[in-house]
Amino acid sequence: MGPFAYNPQVPTGGSRELKTKAPRAWLIKLGRLLDRAAFRPATLPDDLVTGIALLPAIAAGLIIFRVHALEMLAVAAAAGAVGLLVSQWLWRHERHHSGTSTVIAALFGVALVGAGASLFVTIEVAALAVALELLRTRYIPAIRAQAGLIAFAVIALVTRGAPFTYFDPNGTTNPRDPIDTWYQLFHQSTWALDPVRLYVGNVAGPVFATSLLAVAVGVAWLAYARRVSLVVLVAFLAGSLVAVYTSQWDFVFQLDSGPTWFVAGLILADRRLLPDSWALRPMLGFAAGLFAVGLRRNGYGIEAAFLTVATIQAVMALVVVLYWSASVAMERWKRTRLLRQREANLRVVKTITDPS
Repeated sequence: MGPFAYNPQVPTGGSRELKTKAPRAWLIKLGRLLDRAAFRPATLPDDLVTGIALLPAIAAGLIIFRVHALEMLAVAAAAGAVGLLVSQWLWRHERHHSGTSTVIAALFGVALVGAGASLFVTIEVAALAVALELLRTRYIPAIRAQAGLIAFAVIALVTRGAPFTYFDPNGTTNPRDPIDTWYQLFHQSTWALDPVRLYVGNVAGPVFATSLLAVAVGVAWLAYARRVSLVVLVAFLAGSLVAVYTSQWDFVFQLDSGPTWFVAGLILADRRLLPDSWALRPMLGFAAGLFAVGLRRNGYGIEAAFLTVATIQAVMALVVVLYWSASVAMERWKRTRLLRQREANLRVVKTITDPS
């Protein structure tokens, strides 16, 4: 081969083609990903689908609460990233890893914290959400629960409501959310906040869940990706309507709540987190809607929806743990029984073959 022969391993054009090859490949991958997101969203990874559903709520929180929302978002992202690095380091020799689910768990937990809560409370919720997600993914992946919601509920109970500290982004001194304001000051009266303002979410409440408009966009995306159980959503609405009707409240004001539908649409109705039984799903949705809204009669505000859905998922997780424990115990019992039978058979054979 002569000195001027063509070598297929060296690209023509020198280093310029090598420099443009990587960006071109990246653009091709991005184009394919956008194509899947637009026309085949069900084929996207689960964590990516959930992350896209959270984007409208996160954007609304940043617009409404600004610096407070930015700080809390940074805490959630940092905690999730640390959890991702920890999972890759601990289980680097195994295929089992958490993926980006730690980031999703931290975002869900922080999304429900009030903008008036201290940053330390946000850190606690994010850290516990990541820890629970790592434990769930590593040891009992069959548990169908949102670790962020469970972590939020635990911190809220331990600290006696520290995450429920809100402030009005409009600059007023009223720290209560609209439902709590209605109960404490105008209970059983005809007072109600402007439904358009409630729909947009420019009110006191959880930093990334006050906007019903943003939540509706996220739920619509999940529905397009075939991740939402419409049966659960309709059952939740039915239970809520029963609670509102029996208490003779204003339907629009009670149901025009971003936080309520955040946990109902983005968490409770997520098909990945629901039991396989089709008969059980509508019952869970109806019970959740009934208690989430009905408990407002007893003075509970929007936190009733958070704790109701968290309780449902915690109970389902407990059932899975008990079933898994029983299965492990049964397998051990069967193995021990087989070993004992084998030892008994060996003793019988040894006795027969042993010369007298």
